[in-house]
Amino acid sequence: MGIIAAQRRLPLLNQGKDLMGRCTTCDYRTSCGGGCIATRWRYEKAGDQDAYCDYRMRMIDGIAALLAQPAHPAGAWCSTTRWRPRTPNSMRDIDSFLARWNSADAPRPAVRLHTSVHGNINTVGRPGIHEADDLDPAHPQWNAAIEPGIRPLVDAVIDTWGLVTYDSCQGHPYTGLDLAPAERRIGILPRDRTQYVEAAAALCRTVTAAAPARPPAVQVTVGRAELQCEKSGRTVPVLDLILLPAPGHNWPAYFAAVDTATHALARALTEERPTSHGCSCPAPQPAAAAAAKALT
Repeated sequence: MGIIAAQRRLPLLNQGKDLMGRCTTCDYRTSCGGGCIATRWRYEKAGDQDAYCDYRMRMIDGIAALLAQPAHPAGAWCSTTRWRPRTPNSMRDIDSFLARWNSADAPRPAVRLHTSVHGNINTVGRPGIHEADDLDPAHPQWNAAIEPGIRPLVDAVIDTWGLVTYDSCQGHPYTGLDLAPAERRIGILPRDRTQYVEAAAALCRTVTAAAPARPPAVQVTVGRAELQCEKSGRTVPVLDLILLPAPGHNWPAYFAAVDTATHALARALTEERPTSHGCSCPAPQPAAAAAAKALT
């Protein structure tokens, strides 16, 4: 027991634990796994710990882009679009949902819609993550199913861009509940790989254009994720436009400013379109671009 206790007091072991403890709040922890602790420790001693983590994040973002759009390696250089997996993130039948979205004559039976005191709209009317039916704009209950705060972004993505949304949330502070606050977001389900590429680049341009009008308390990112089809088990790449508290700002400040940020984004969305133009991020140097292309 004395030997074990001595081992647990080793400075090197405790320094490694301290480094890993920082991973608990990182969005990349499930993909990165903490990286190489020895390398991180060397960077820490040199006073440049962030450089290693930044490198890992950019690598994960780039690989996520290449896997989602292998024929378009330029997407790997976008610094606005990040790998943001969501759990759970599934839909009963993706193919049937897309077919219904594109067919005005498809049957659309009534669904259950209830609203919680915190503004959540789902089948049970309770806060948190609960089942909600997959509706399309032609469904008679579509308007009642969209939470008011996210409506400007939903309308812009569907009416102006002509894209399919698979999820939306206006964000909820959950005051008085033992639940973490929920951010405002909208999920986009591209119909094919080409539309995915065009939407990702256009979202980057939109976020960049809206930045001057965005309140300091809100940051905006475009998330790459995967949506699983419960019927077939396959996954498809999706995009999420996510509004989060900016570093140094708390949730109350975020919720006080999120409507202003939403309207700024909605205006920028109406001035953009998903096209073959690239994103707003600087183009890579020729040698780096060739290396990215070689990976495909």
